[in-house]
Amino acid sequence: MSKVDVDLGDALAKVLPTGVKLTIRHISSTPTTSTALFAPSPGEEAEPTFYENHFLSASIAPADKGKSDGGVEAEIIVFGIEVLVYTTAHLTTIFVSKADSTGHLHLLNAAPKSSILRHLTNTFLSFLVHTHQRPGVRLVVSLFARAQNQYLFPGSIENAEKHVLDDRGLIKWWCRALDPILREYEPESGSQEQDKKHEESARSSATAYLIVPSCDKFETRGFFPPTAKSDDKDRPRWLNAYPLSQLCSHPGAPPRCLVPRFPDDPKTRFLIDLDDELPENGATEGTGQWRSVRSLDQFWEMMSFRQECSAGRLVGFLWLVINPPGVLNSNPMLSSKSGLTELKDAPKPASSAPITSQDANPSESLKGSGDQTKVQPANDGSAFYWPQTGRGHAVLSEVDYKAAIEFLLEQDFYNEEVSTASTNAFNNKVAALADELWIGQLVVGKAANGEFTKPAPGPAAITNTPLVRKRKKEEQTEASGTAPSATTSTESSLPPGVNVLQANLIRKKKKT
Repeated sequence: MSKVDVDLGDALAKVLPTGVKLTIRHISSTPTTSTALFAPSPGEEAEPTFYENHFLSASIAPADKGKSDGGVEAEIIVFGIEVLVYTTAHLTTIFVSKADSTGHLHLLNAAPKSSILRHLTNTFLSFLVHTHQRPGVRLVVSLFARAQNQYLFPGSIENAEKHVLDDRGLIKWWCRALDPILREYEPESGSQEQDKKHEESARSSATAYLIVPSCDKFETRGFFPPTAKSDDKDRPRWLNAYPLSQLCSHPGAPPRCLVPRFPDDPKTRFLIDLDDELPENGATEGTGQWRSVRSLDQFWEMMSFRQECSAGRLVGFLWLVINPPGVLNSNPMLSSKSGLTELKDAPKPASSAPITSQDANPSESLKGSGDQTKVQPANDGSAFYWPQTGRGHAVLSEVDYKAAIEFLLEQDFYNEEVSTASTNAFNNKVAALADELWIGQLVVGKAANGEFTKPAPGPAAITNTPLVRKRKKEEQTEASGTAPSATTSTESSLPPGVNVLQANLIRKKKKT
């Protein structure tokens, strides 16, 4: 594990209230090829795309639990979040896939009133943003917020201590969680500041976007974080809009080519349904136009009538677009054919060194962060980008990573005793898949009165200081070579402590 992964714990310590102790486990998967997020325009090929998985869990050690049978302090998971990172030659997309809490955070002695879950979420996403930024390449954090009862932890809704936000509260929660990341970057030049364009090109800028189907601009502004009220009207940080030109290389393409298709996202399901209107080969050889929805505005309008966005509930689609030095938000997205603009004067962040290899198979399982791979410039137009920093406490193969998440979805979290047993089982499963005796990192809060302290803007240099204990040869277990049975993640609602696991993914154990 590299020093920058240790820095994730340091960043969390700065925002957690003094004395609060959490054990975090950050696991990731090796990159693998992915279906392109955006459908190609008629006559063009799909853009080469890679993706990797990241999962962070946070556990506490209740004072009355003592030691487990193995002599390790008993833990109980309080929070988990899964994030998918997609890379193309000209865009990095950090998509929040799932997030949930078990409702056991109250077991902390003198539990503080500050939002620990929001600090965990914000700091982890900020960490992934900094470690995956590339010179000259835009980065976007994307998520879909919909209030549900449970998501990652089956049975947790039966815990009376779990507090579920309503739809409006959830959208506001996520806006507040992303806002500190937005504030790490400068605002973009307003319409009256054309003379500052050159100055802006020397630094990073960022803007957040929010769409709540069925809500007009005035209503949508009500979801923005309180800090938005004091922003310069000529340089707004939050907009009720879709960042079309920042994400799409051909803004004039058919609407089906302008919206990303994430796994188990309601937008994706709507896009697939609309594609049924296309004639045979119409997506590649015809105009690529649907019969019913003819524009992007109409697409968002029709989204409000979809099942996921109706039934008396509101949902929010959020994007945080970060422009690196040398790229303005007004610059259109580069197409895959045009390549990347060489930025000779753009400063290179310490965390941006990619690990790439045209000869190696990126989907191979790499157990540590010290593997020798070829380093190439980050702006060479390659879609494959796997920074050595930020890989977490353990790197699993795609098969093993899915096995770990599938195992988590088979556990139960309906009370303290069962949740403790499920936590122990999951931690042991992850350690076994990583071929380690134990993985993780203890974090002790240092923030006075639970006040938020903005983390350092960038990660430190790379070292190889593992926080793991090696499993003895006789304790090793053979990993299955077959892929786990496929599970369908639920809609990408994503609220730590407020999201859902679909009923068909929950295997409930009988209570005894």
